[in-house]
Amino acid sequence: MATLTRLADALSRRWWAMALLAAIIVLMMRRLMALSAKLKTVTGYEAFDMQPSLGIGDMAVQLKHYTPEAVRLYSAFSSTDFLFPFASALFWAALLVWGLRRARPAHYAAGGWQRHLPWLFVGCAFDWIENVANAWVVGRFPPLHTGVASLALLAKYAKVTAVSAAAVLALAFALWGAATSIVRYLRRRVS
Repeated sequence: MATLTRLADALSRRWWAMALLAAIIVLMMRRLMALSAKLKTVTGYEAFDMQPSLGIGDMAVQLKHYTPEAVRLYSAFSSTDFLFPFASALFWAALLVWGLRRARPAHYAAGGWQRHLPWLFVGCAFDWIENVANAWVVGRFPPLHTGVASLALLAKYAKVTAVSAAAVLALAFALWGAATSIVRYLRRRVS
């Protein structure tokens, strides 16, 4: 976990590294959307990960339309989706660190925040669980393994919750840091 903290801290100190990571995330998201669109062309349905409401019954119906081409497309989707959640979590972590360093430099320097930063990667772990479970379901169909499908759905909704919380927290810290920096700048200009 210390390595994640050091990596997020190092990224937060280089604007170009944050911009590069954001660009990589955008490119990965575009690839995921394109592969999901191709999957929809072949099966009539987007990738499981891209469907906001999904149940076991929906998965069973959709899997009946999976051809070997659809399985290949899902595999390509899955390979990108194993990198995407880590890159996203790393971005949110670095953004949070950036905001904290600007808003509360003394608290940042004390280092107590470091033990809490790995919580921003919980969504990444749930996404990986979802990906493994979905790959199992797609690769082993028929029959539909309802236990594994249930795990995939549980992980999916837990991921959405955890990633949303991480994004809101990181954005709040970034806004706090930016506002604090602007106020300090204005105070220096006035004095």
